[in-house]
Amino acid sequence: MAVRGTLVGLILFALCGGLSDGQKKKEMVLSEKVAQLIDWASKRPVIRMNGDKFRRLIKAPPRNYSVVVMFTALQSHRQCVVCKQADEEYQILANSWRYSSAFTNRIFFAMVDFDEGSDVFQMVKYEMCCICLGQ
Repeated sequence: MAVRGTLVGLILFALCGGLSDGQKKKEMVLSEKVAQLIDWASKRPVIRMNGDKFRRLIKAPPRNYSVVVMFTALQSHRQCVVCKQADEEYQILANSWRYSSAFTNRIFFAMVDFDEGSDVFQMVKYEMCCICLGQ
């Protein structure tokens, strides 16, 4: 229950991108993006992102899927206790979704750790961690 209180600061919103009709090149790019996400999600419920993956798979169109992204700082030298608690809950959430009867390959869970993607934190103008963003 204490973890839920710490998760109140998480920011969630969903934005879905659409597929441009009649553009086979973009369709190919979209199918490759989806295939890559499905492959990663089949191995781990939460996909770890760095700057390149975030820009290519989340920010860049086309996109016909949504991604819930948690921004965190899990390295021990960051000493973020809330981040570790939030990560445990986020892993449970993503894993529950993975085995849910409502599961679809149009929603993915991802994580950007500050030490692996500080450029992403700058891109989205976050100066703190343990933030969730739905894209």
